[in-house]
Amino acid sequence: MKTILVPVDFSSTSLNAASYALQYAKQVGGKLILVHAYKDPFVLPLYQGIEVSAEDLREMKKKELKLLADQLAEMEPLIKVQHMIFDGDLVDVIQSLTDAMQVAFIIMGITGASRMKEKLIGSNTLAVANSCKVPVLIVPHNAVFTRINDIGLTTDFRDVTDTIPDNMVKDLIQSTGARLHVLNVDFKNRQWTNDTPFQSGLVESMFQFYKPQYHFIDNLDMVEGLNEYAGKFGIELLLVIPQKHNLVEKIFSGSHTKELAFHSNVPVMVMHE
Repeated sequence: MKTILVPVDFSSTSLNAASYALQYAKQVGGKLILVHAYKDPFVLPLYQGIEVSAEDLREMKKKELKLLADQLAEMEPLIKVQHMIFDGDLVDVIQSLTDAMQVAFIIMGITGASRMKEKLIGSNTLAVANSCKVPVLIVPHNAVFTRINDIGLTTDFRDVTDTIPDNMVKDLIQSTGARLHVLNVDFKNRQWTNDTPFQSGLVESMFQFYKPQYHFIDNLDMVEGLNEYAGKFGIELLLVIPQKHNLVEKIFSGSHTKELAFHSNVPVMVMHE
């Protein structure tokens, strides 16, 4: 049974991600662990004119987390739902848990932002996706779970044997039973090299058992190209693999990671090489 961590901060975005995670766990055969990382606020709230203590506030969060776990368990009685609250920074808490437990996935929500605003703000979700070794599934704030039948693997066809964690990708395909689409977004073949056909052949050999479909998407805007393809071909999940010292870095690192996470129409799974 796959263990899925679901960080919860009680925002509508994280609650939606928890609901998505429940249905995802049902499809792949997993259990959920809801996690809340508690930090004392700079300013304690007031209740009927009286300041609520940090201990009382922590207890309130603990009860709220249990209530959410009970509600999810009631929705899907066959899915085991646990809950934990820890003191500390979310990224540190998640890293400790993934090191100590056999965590298969982390599922988190992300709130949309304008392209100007996204350059100015950070995101716990992006921080977790960047630092954790296990795959992180990022759920758009308004996404509704749809059974995953088609997965789009993005690649730039460079150093594929060193950068694509094929066993992890195969495990994802097998657990979901989904069809695989290999996607390359370029514009007027600007990223095409003499090595591209060879690298494409390596990917074909890597996943030949699954008979993937290959699509070269001509679009100057990476996110727009992926969204158009996902909508046209019914892709329920985009799989991205951030790579170092590689042209794909321009797409999936820094501001480009934010752009994809904030503006993808479908959930995005970040899977590290």
